[in-house]
Amino acid sequence: MANSKELKLVNEIKDLLETVRIYINNDGGDIEFISFKNKILTLKILGACVGCPFINVTFDQGVKQIFLNEFKGKIKDVIFI
Repeated sequence: MANSKELKLVNEIKDLLETVRIYINNDGGDIEFISFKNKILTLKILGACVGCPFINVTFDQGVKQIFLNEFKGKIKDVIFI
């Protein structure tokens, strides 16, 4: 079971995700929280983002970097499925 510190971090991650989703939704895509385990954040890509030719730029160089910078030392990696 997660402790209160971990739950607080997950809630902070979800709050930031809601902010990021606004921009992703504007282009017809979406992104969903899947899990956060062992400092690895897993997010699911949905909607127009699936198959988009700009997916690497948007997610690897954009979304991933936002989370790594915002939660420096607390998130080791962000995986997109």
